[in-house]
Amino acid sequence: MTETGDDLNDTIATVTKRSQFLSALSSGPIPKRDLGDELGVSRSTVYKAVRELREHDLVERTDAGLELTLAGRLLEAEYDAFRGCVEDVRRTRQLLSILPTDCDLPMALLDDATVALAERHAPNHPVQYVEEIVSEADVTRGFSPVALPQYVELFHEQAVRGDLSAELVLERPVVRYLVTDYGDRLQEALRSGGLSVWETTDTLPFGLIAVEGERDGVCVVVYDERGELRGLVANHTREATAWGRELFESYRDGADYIGGG
Repeated sequence: MTETGDDLNDTIATVTKRSQFLSALSSGPIPKRDLGDELGVSRSTVYKAVRELREHDLVERTDAGLELTLAGRLLEAEYDAFRGCVEDVRRTRQLLSILPTDCDLPMALLDDATVALAERHAPNHPVQYVEEIVSEADVTRGFSPVALPQYVELFHEQAVRGDLSAELVLERPVVRYLVTDYGDRLQEALRSGGLSVWETTDTLPFGLIAVEGERDGVCVVVYDERGELRGLVANHTREATAWGRELFESYRDGADYIGGG
């Protein structure tokens, strides 16, 4: 294969167009005469596809039938991974479209993620998800540009019961709101030793909850420009959880400590 731009684009186009053939051959050699039946395509389509794939050194003939070359196996695997990325973005695009375009979200967060939307028939679905993972966690870290009453109740109740070990970074207006409307509960939670709060002057692009315990995980909670909850994206992989923890620490390190345990 040459390295010219045209040939590169031709290879990309061929891999995309003939991806079903690459996928079929990824499990091993298949006789050419059987390939059409397996894919449900005509013999002429098989001949044309095989010719195109061989032109790019992606398929070769062997005694056992048509087989992927090393180049073919590598590109088939990468193309399959790319399709997975596209699907993950498509599943989460309703929430991604709400976030600022310069948000630094990793693909690891979206990879096979759980998506909970605040839909008309189930507006509290994301809140219930947050309540579940916080209640089960040994340690909770997070930040938020919004203070929902349900979150106030959750963290106050968990702290007073002694079931909470949490660190939260909140936007300054959120802290002022809590002091004004939930002052007694905030102070009680802070005195419990289970909750620590920091105040930031930054504008937080979303809410984040990173939990440690029997099942580590991270949630990105999405609010619209009016502060209304729209949904969340959650992931429990090591890479996504590590990203969430590091992002929390970066905001905490630049925030002012308010108090707590």
